[in-house]
Parts: sequence; C-alpha cells; structure tokens
Amino acid sequence: MSQTRRVGDQAQGAAGADAATSEIVNLVRSRPGLSRTEIAADTALSKTVVNHRVQDLLAAGVLTSTGMLPSSGGRPAKGLRLAAQKGFVLAAELGMTHVRAAAADLHGRPLRVAEEALDMAGSPEVVLKALAAVMASCARDAAPDARLCGIGLGVPAPVEFTTGRTVAPPVNPDWHEFPIKDWLERRFGVPAWVDNEVNLMALAESRIGAAGGHDNALVIKIGAWVGAGLISNGMLHRGAQGCAGSLVSMAGGEELLHEAAIVAAKHPGGPLHTLFAAGRPRVEDIVRLAEEGDEPSSLLLREAAENIGRTIAVCVDFFNPSIVVIAGGLGASGNQFLARVRKVVYGNALALATRDLVIAPSPLGPDSGMLGAALLALDQAFAAEHFADTLERLAVDAAGGRGARR
Repeated sequence: MSQTRRVGDQAQGAAGADAATSEIVNLVRSRPGLSRTEIAADTALSKTVVNHRVQDLLAAGVLTSTGMLPSSGGRPAKGLRLAAQKGFVLAAELGMTHVRAAAADLHGRPLRVAEEALDMAGSPEVVLKALAAVMASCARDAAPDARLCGIGLGVPAPVEFTTGRTVAPPVNPDWHEFPIKDWLERRFGVPAWVDNEVNLMALAESRIGAAGGHDNALVIKIGAWVGAGLISNGMLHRGAQGCAGSLVSMAGGEELLHEAAIVAAKHPGGPLHTLFAAGRPRVEDIVRLAEEGDEPSSLLLREAAENIGRTIAVCVDFFNPSIVVIAGGLGASGNQFLARVRKVVYGNALALATRDLVIAPSPLGPDSGMLGAALLALDQAFAAEHFADTLERLAVDAAGGRGARR
C-alpha cells in the first residue's frame, strides 16, 4: 500500500469521529504539552479513544511530540503539541483605506505581514482582487510543504456571519449583500470566514491581548467610526444576526476631522488652518498638534473623548464587563485621550459596574484585527464540522501528495 494511501486511511480513521478528534486537537491547541492521560482526564473520552485518535493524528503529522514529561511516579509520558508549520491560514483586516494581511501558522503566529493601501469606496470585485493579491504574496512565505487550511477576514461593516455577506454597510452601498465568503472560497479553493473587524479584535484581545483572563470584556475600536466587540462568558458574542456591538451612529475619527475643518476655517493662520491648507490631514495630525500645545486641537480631542466616554459608560452599565479595551487609531492616540475617556466612564457609569472595571489600551496595536482573523480561521478549521476537510488537507501533505500549496 502506498504512503499516500496509508496516511489517507489514517486521516479517514480519525475523521470518523470528528467531534472527538476535534476536541483533542483544540485542547492541545489551547494547552500545548498535554499528555494523553491529561487529555483523557480533561475530556469525556476514554483512554482507548484518546490513544487511537492521537496515534492517527501523529501519523498524519498533525500532532507532534514535545518529548518526555516529568514522571509522577509511573512511566514518563510524552507531551503533545500541534505541528505548527504543517499548515497555515491567510488572515486579513480590511480597513477603510488599507488592508493588513498575514500568513499565519497553525498556532496563529504570523509568518509574514503585509499592508497595502486600498479604498473601500471602490467596487467589491476590485477591492477583493487587490486583497487576494496581498494574501497570495503572504502565502509565499509559508513553509514550502505547508497546506492552506482556511481564510479569515475582518471587514468594517455589519456581517451576517453564517453567509459571510455584508449588510447595509455605511462605507459603500455597493457592498450590500456582497458574497465575500463565496468569492474568497472560489478564489483560493479553501473555506473562508468573514466577520466584522471589531469582533475579530475582541477575539484577539481575549486570547492574546489585554482581555486575557476576563470572561466578560468590551473592546472598543475608535477609528473612522466607533464600534464594539463583546466577549460574554468567555465567548465572542455576535448576537442573533451577527451585528451585536454596532455603534456606527457614534462619531469617531471622521467626525473629529470634520469638526477640525470647521475650527480651522474660523482661525486663519492657526496651526489647524495650516494643517488643512496642506491637504487632508489624519487624526494623528490633530493629536500631534494637541500634544504640541495647540488649544483648539486639545479642545477637539477632549470633546471627542467625552462623547465617546459617555457612550462607553452606557455600554458598561448595560453589559457589565470587567475590562474595556480601547483600540483603533484614535483610541491609541495617547495617554491624555485615554485618561479623559476613563474619567468620563467612571463618572457616568454605575458605581457597581465600575468598582473593579479596568480600562486599558490594546497591546496588539494595528495587528489586532488581523490576528483575530487568523484565530477565527483556525477555530473554524479545527471545529468538528470542518475538521474532516482540514485533516484531509494536512494528511495528504504528510504523504507528499497533491496540491500542497493550494
């Protein structure tokens, strides 16, 4: 029997109990180094089932051994971990004016990050073709024998998660009901998952960011607009149709620039007027002027922080998180802005809701949405309903089979 056939049979054997095999892989993903005995103890699976499934996964090259663990009195056990370089996912956050993309290994660690200018005002087909080109360039930096297992994408619009379609996006009506998920799957030949970008920021913050260890967290992105992502009881909360956390009516960077233009026109010769005369500025330019002592700019930032802080205070009262993570360009604009937001939230929300509340900046910076997209793709690729397809891709690679880079 050929090596390809043997590994394929092993993959099918593991895939015959997708739920059990998926549970094992996801446990090892979250806690690398577990032994078979520990896996059996932490699941409802028997030692026999665990042994059989782990053997299949080791043979397929999906799991690998970390070496002997310290003995607790009996025979030393071997730890297990995911073979991170065995496959990869493509992940991207599509912003209003740019895309930030990466190829990430099976642990979600970026292998290469690329950023390109893109304008969401363009047609979906044009924007997605440019996005696909950026993703393809990232894929070339994955391991030579790694296989693409899925795609995760965050977009700045309400998304119906089950279909991967944007619904009534404020950025461009041409994107309404556009089948982004289907488009990506046809282009790359692998499963794709699409979500709102702030949901993916929340996912990343809860796993590897400031919200780690918090079962109830609120992630606020203060960019061109203001949006929220919710972690409820340790899980990303999308709501019934996938639009939980939508705050599109709340002003963000776009409104700040609009107000700054009005102020600039009233103060000819002032720093703001000079800034706008040189072309369309960015929010960071307003922040810089405020830090340099320009009073109109400082006042604009204070008003923006107070308006946003009052909205966050309402969300804190309603949701009662233990942490609020502030992300996005305006959210990362400096300590003064964050301090003003904190003051307004603590001063307006219920005393019980703020008694132990932490308000912190995102440590992930501009990568949070992209990292969340990678985690989304991996979570879905290793979920029970998709596991057979993922395992087949990885197992075929182990046999040196067809289409390793697809």
